[in-house]
Amino acid sequence: MPRKMQAATQVLLFLHEHALLGLSMTLLLPLICHLLWRLTPSTKPSPSAHHAPSAPTKKNRFYGTTTAPLTFASVQPFPHPSPATSLAPDQWWRDPYISDRVYTPTMALRACAFDDWLRVDRNYADRMAHKRNVLDTYGWPVAIDCRREAEAAVEELLECLVGYLPRRFPSVWVVEEGRWLRSLVTGERFEVRAPWGGLRGPLEVVARVTEEDLAVLVPGEVGGEEEYVLKAVVSAFPAGFDIQEKIDRGLTAIHEPVPVYKEKLRKAMNKFFKNMSADRLVMRVNWGINDKEELFFLDGTHLYEGDTAAADENIDINQVQLRVERQVVRRLPKSGAMCMLTKTYLYRLVDIAEEPGFAARLGGLLHKLPEKIAFYKRKPVWGKVVLEYLDEMAAKHPAAPGEDESVD
Repeated sequence: MPRKMQAATQVLLFLHEHALLGLSMTLLLPLICHLLWRLTPSTKPSPSAHHAPSAPTKKNRFYGTTTAPLTFASVQPFPHPSPATSLAPDQWWRDPYISDRVYTPTMALRACAFDDWLRVDRNYADRMAHKRNVLDTYGWPVAIDCRREAEAAVEELLECLVGYLPRRFPSVWVVEEGRWLRSLVTGERFEVRAPWGGLRGPLEVVARVTEEDLAVLVPGEVGGEEEYVLKAVVSAFPAGFDIQEKIDRGLTAIHEPVPVYKEKLRKAMNKFFKNMSADRLVMRVNWGINDKEELFFLDGTHLYEGDTAAADENIDINQVQLRVERQVVRRLPKSGAMCMLTKTYLYRLVDIAEEPGFAARLGGLLHKLPEKIAFYKRKPVWGKVVLEYLDEMAAKHPAAPGEDESVD
């Protein structure tokens, strides 16, 4: 019999015996309280419970084992017709992320389903033509580069893509003869095993198959501290990202120009990269303002400490674009490397500013940018022209009745 049940039985017998003798309630009450106390479960944790891992919380819901793989069996085929000809690009400019608020840099992580690892839309053919031109024109090491430490991870990534793409997008990709991946949109065929069809290796195969830009980071040591280090990059849609300035550098050094990164994001970012599970995908979005209608910027998209800038009143508002990057991060289960795929979206302001409430949301966000972030995003250059336009459009196209132009 459990120890607490034995104690309870003894007390009850004692009460019964003494009640027959007419024991007063003054003496019985303390004994009753003692019985109830003994029957109450202890809140003190046992040694084993104290050391047991706690259940994931909202804050660390992406953490866990680093070895459990995602399974291709769970991937559902995209229904016909082909998304490469029929699907409109995602409308990120409608996302609550673009809202009238004081912008605060955060990781802003979102869960991402395996089906949404990569996105294909009707811009795919044009984007692949652009990417092919960048790779042919700039090539290694300006638009693509890989270090020896990332070779195994990149080959693992290609293996994952070969398993994923034909299953998720059977109208876009097919595997032929067990070693070739063919795009049904562009007609190109790529060898997914050595000797890689004449390309320099698996990274170039990945680069020419997918629209997304790519970054692969592996565990390393920077300044005596553990930190993930960038070892492979494909950058055909850069917004001021120079591969040779970033490769072989850790997360902190890569983000050195970003305001408040060290103070507010460094610790959380390093913890996330160290602990993220291999059976999850995580997505975040990033935004900026382009004052030229371009996809390829090696520089000129940010201002850094020591730079000077003046308002450019000759900016053509017809070329100004809201640029949004959809970044999906996952851990590769075999190598343990972290992989980020980035799809770039461009929206001309003149095409979307008549959406009720949009100009007020974006204008509010830009008006309230903290000083350091505004400088980093080049607001001193484009701010006058862009904000005058957005304020005018906000007055003409307010939010519909009942709609909020901001989020908490």
